[in-house]
Amino acid sequence: MLQEIVTNESLVWDKFSVDDTKFLVNLSYESINELKKKRDFLTKTTIAVPRFQSEILNFKNRFLVNGVGLFVINGECFLDFNNDEMVEIFRIIGTFLGTLYVQNIKNEKLVKIQDEGKSMESGGRYHQTNKGGSFHTDSPQWVKIPDFIGMCCINPAKKGGESKFVSAYKIHNEMLMEHKEDLVTLYEKFHFDKRGEFDSGESPTVFEPIFKYENNQIICRYLRDYINDGHKNQNSPLTIKQKQALDHFDEIIHNENNTISYDLKHKDIIFFNNRRVIHGRTDFEDFEDAKKKRLMIRSWIKDNQV
Repeated sequence: MLQEIVTNESLVWDKFSVDDTKFLVNLSYESINELKKKRDFLTKTTIAVPRFQSEILNFKNRFLVNGVGLFVINGECFLDFNNDEMVEIFRIIGTFLGTLYVQNIKNEKLVKIQDEGKSMESGGRYHQTNKGGSFHTDSPQWVKIPDFIGMCCINPAKKGGESKFVSAYKIHNEMLMEHKEDLVTLYEKFHFDKRGEFDSGESPTVFEPIFKYENNQIICRYLRDYINDGHKNQNSPLTIKQKQALDHFDEIIHNENNTISYDLKHKDIIFFNNRRVIHGRTDFEDFEDAKKKRLMIRSWIKDNQV
């Protein structure tokens, strides 16, 4: 367990210390031009775009590894590309950052994030709803969580759907200062519900701690609904001590002063560090026209350098 207050501003931040100048980037003319010249080859498994690749790897080191933990590529860089080309560019960036994970039992490496009329209460996954407020890390129900998460905005919502981000180190610092006993509890294991996506004979939950401290780094996994349902499925009710620790964790997450916000626009692409950046969104309202409904494409990425 990490028992020291972290002061590194690239790890510990809030709404007062970070604005979009710390994570919003534009691609160079050379990189965009390189993509234009290779647009007929975007669907290939591999593509030679060395200038573009070098720029993406620079963003990885500056932001995902050594910076605040996220970066957004301004969608205005991609005005000359259609939506299908955008998805392929997004996929290519993911392969530069690491290895794309399969995300579900359908073996999909790129998944559509849109409202499917489902709810968390009925067992749906968060990305299948139009609800907000559920701050989480992606895939907490996996033993090996993705290192990076990518999102490509094809269509923003009619209203709402603003992205929210919280530093896991900020939460850890506040827990250590104000609720140390609860922090100790969060280093113990909890059941995370797999949402029905498991093979015959497998456990329906993963049993892992919310905080780990490995290789001098904090690793966080969290999604409160998955924890609640995981303990119900295992007939192992949360203890008073566990509930208290989770409630204090939630209080810190939902403090607006700890949160930075960004409203993803058409063709914006975002990547963030899933080990130390907790994310969520606000509720959103969709357009009636199916072609205009909010649509994000998501990738889960393993960092090959870890």
